[in-house]
Amino acid sequence: VVGARQVGKTYIIEKFGKENYEKCININFIQNESYKDIFNGNLDIDTIIKKISLIVPNSTIINGKTLIILDEIQVCENAITSLKFLAQDERFDVIASGSLLGIAYKRVSSFPVGYVERLEMNSLDFEEFCWANGVDEQAIDYLKEYFINLKKIPSSIHNRMMELFKVYIVIGGMPRAVDEFVTNHNFESAIKLQKNIVSDYRDDIIKYAIDDDKSKICDCIDSIPRQLAKDYKKFRYNLVDKNGNSKKYFGCLEWLYDAGIINFCHNLSIPESPLEGNSKDDVFKVYM
Repeated sequence: VVGARQVGKTYIIEKFGKENYEKCININFIQNESYKDIFNGNLDIDTIIKKISLIVPNSTIINGKTLIILDEIQVCENAITSLKFLAQDERFDVIASGSLLGIAYKRVSSFPVGYVERLEMNSLDFEEFCWANGVDEQAIDYLKEYFINLKKIPSSIHNRMMELFKVYIVIGGMPRAVDEFVTNHNFESAIKLQKNIVSDYRDDIIKYAIDDDKSKICDCIDSIPRQLAKDYKKFRYNLVDKNGNSKKYFGCLEWLYDAGIINFCHNLSIPESPLEGNSKDDVFKVYM
């Protein structure tokens, strides 16, 4: 399960594990760095299981009823390599998760192609945001019927949904920020959480990016509000710095994309499928 920091990967995996398995073994490589030792040296399954039983508390495996969670796997490259062997064993299931996995994959000597099903997790979309604010699925389905039947939406419903949408634009979809707003209806405290998340992104840049690129990547992030505040049709490198150009900064944008921090929105030469085939490579906007 891949996705940016704070989108709720760990929470939803642990919830899934508790509801579907008798035993969950959570191996978080950031909370406990000693867990990396499990994947040093020989990567055959019996050796890995023995090390788990010795190092991880309460880690007895119940055949066919155990889920092993490898959390923050991006910081343990050997664990990524071991996924091939773990996938071949039928005694337990494995779910790995992490942020910046797009960066980590490029450093791994042997990625287990064909043995890993990759799921991408994003922050809450507008429909999920509505659920959090008390609009249930039945109400959403009722709303969709107006679109399907090409009927005008009653003004009372329209106004309510527009109010929610404007709040969503400000609060966004990060679960902690949404939960804070839904619980306390306080924009200031929710925005403070947003700023903390961006600060975490900066910490990741400083920790994982190549030294020569660290400041340039931070400059790219800082420029995003300025980029979107202008009525420009595309991302402008001279808003990052006055001498900025594609050669100097596009690699930094790719790093942020691989890290799950930004999305590209490309302009199209023709609005027809396949959209990707009709996109203009050098005409795009960047969003968090």
